Amino acid sequence: MDGVTALVAGLISGLRALLDTDVVFGGWAWAITVLGIVVGLLPAAGAFVLAVWRKGIGSSYGGLRAVGIAVLGVVSAGLLPWTVFTATGDVVRSAAAGTQVTGLRESDVAALAEPLPVPFADVVFSSQGDYLAGLSVRQAFDPSDPAAFGLAIGVLAVLPLIAVVLVLVQARIALRRGPAWPAKLFWLPALALPFLTAATPAGSSGHLWIGVVAGAFVGIFLVLLAGRPSRERVRRSLEPAASRRSEGPPRGADPYPPRPEPVRTPIRSTPVRTKPPAPTRPEDVGAERSRLAERFAARPPEPLVSPPRSGVGPTPTLVAPGPLLGGALLGGAAAAAGARRGEPRFRMIRRLGQGGFGKVWLAHDAQLGHPVALKAAHAPDGETEERIRREATALRSVRHPHCVRIFDLVDARSDPGLAELDGLVIVMEHVEGTPLGELVRSRGLLDDIAAARAWASVAGALDAAHQRGVMHRDVKPGNVIVDAAGYAHLIDFGIARRTGDATLTVAGFVLGTPDFLAPEVAGGQRATPQSDSWQLAATISYALSGQPPRGSHADAVSGLRAAAAGAPLSQLPSRSAHTALLYAAMHNDPAQRPPLRTAREALENWLRSVDAAPDGPVTQVTNRR
Repeated sequence: MDGVTALVAGLISGLRALLDTDVVFGGWAWAITVLGIVVGLLPAAGAFVLAVWRKGIGSSYGGLRAVGIAVLGVVSAGLLPWTVFTATGDVVRSAAAGTQVTGLRESDVAALAEPLPVPFADVVFSSQGDYLAGLSVRQAFDPSDPAAFGLAIGVLAVLPLIAVVLVLVQARIALRRGPAWPAKLFWLPALALPFLTAATPAGSSGHLWIGVVAGAFVGIFLVLLAGRPSRERVRRSLEPAASRRSEGPPRGADPYPPRPEPVRTPIRSTPVRTKPPAPTRPEDVGAERSRLAERFAARPPEPLVSPPRSGVGPTPTLVAPGPLLGGALLGGAAAAAGARRGEPRFRMIRRLGQGGFGKVWLAHDAQLGHPVALKAAHAPDGETEERIRREATALRSVRHPHCVRIFDLVDARSDPGLAELDGLVIVMEHVEGTPLGELVRSRGLLDDIAAARAWASVAGALDAAHQRGVMHRDVKPGNVIVDAAGYAHLIDFGIARRTGDATLTVAGFVLGTPDFLAPEVAGGQRATPQSDSWQLAATISYALSGQPPRGSHADAVSGLRAAAAGAPLSQLPSRSAHTALLYAAMHNDPAQRPPLRTAREALENWLRSVDAAPDGPVTQVTNRR
């Protein structure tokens, strides 16, 4: 401590010689005030270092990083200022007593014995030493002397609180685009400083606090110069480490996403604000729908089943063209024989819904021996019929516990029990449960654990479908069913729509729900695994926030316009552990979105990190609405 005292004494002596003035309170008071400015810059220096450090580490503060931030805050905002306050008090007291202090000149010590250069100051203080080294901070708060008590509150209480607020501002600036809790590691030591220096001289401490406030204010601009971490760095830092290693990148390479960084090409060069206003008059809405119809009709036909990636899974067996008889995919001979005997295979139970492709019924299948869902797939021409055959064939090969199963594809004319339906009928698994959207509306928003389980489950189902070359194209809260046991299932691969959905049908093509539509699909491009991934992320965002990610729209046309323009994600949950992953999965550029498998592994690793089973039910909901 003697070395620190000598260093502070040398600084005071040098500042006193530099200022060379005895006006008002004397050279000693001015030198100590300027020293206080230096002290006020110490927390700013710590916040500056933190801001620069965060450009490399992002917003991940766990483990040793949290310890490093704590050391940085306690040292710069607490320990170093306390050391300077204490050493200054020791120097002033020793010099005022006539003791020669290492670092001070004889003229410095002699100046403390001189009276204050203030008229009538000798009535209160006999000398500069008496003014700077007299009462302690604790003794200055004496209610018996109202004038001195008020001065002590103003200088030794209000000024420290102002300094604490300024230190808090510095820390929050350094922590932009990340959790703000480390800010307390700066402002709490600063708040403790007035109490820890209660034994120091009130005069010297008061001038130090005047300088500290000035220095802390200037320090705000110093921290601003450090800048903030990029959004990409923050996003990557918040992803679990295991997910960043899932594809095995070389050491030192960019860990996330697990493929080489592509060239960023914006999907839409025209910002949203340059779009013409949405039509409001009926005739204008009709014209808008016609324009959209022409645009989508001009697109090349989109196969419902895309060829699987090379080396991934078997190639789906396509059903030969021509009229279908009962049991085209399963039990064809038995179903045809039953139809000849006039014994219906299906017994209708109740209608489940009706949408763009036709009716949906719950029925009992005598051949399978259990209830099934029957979806009448409207086929206006032979090409559409063939596309439905191919999709049903490919979907039948998908085996995943969270993906609805396809059992059969039959012609309604082949079975007397299908008199209520027309055309092709897809026989699929009936999942008894509640749609995710209805669950959110009735029970409240999902918490992070429930949302992670639902996201991981459906991502696995989608990935299994993509391995067979099948795109879903309409992932939304109504197409994720939570069964009685609490597990999420993906249904409805673009074949039937529930009544009441805001679905836009253009030139015989069901586009999907615009509020949950990926930007590139809304802009006229073909659906891809990346667009399914976007829609799944939008569905989970709705379960966490209660709103579509781009906000709600009055009609399908305005929703489609916002989707095609890549409107900002204005309704993402702000207090969720998955916000960064949601932003990544709903990037406007499909190439920037993490693969479904990577997202699923990241979610499962996060669940394990919070001691939650990845394969648990989606049963934890909160009432945050």
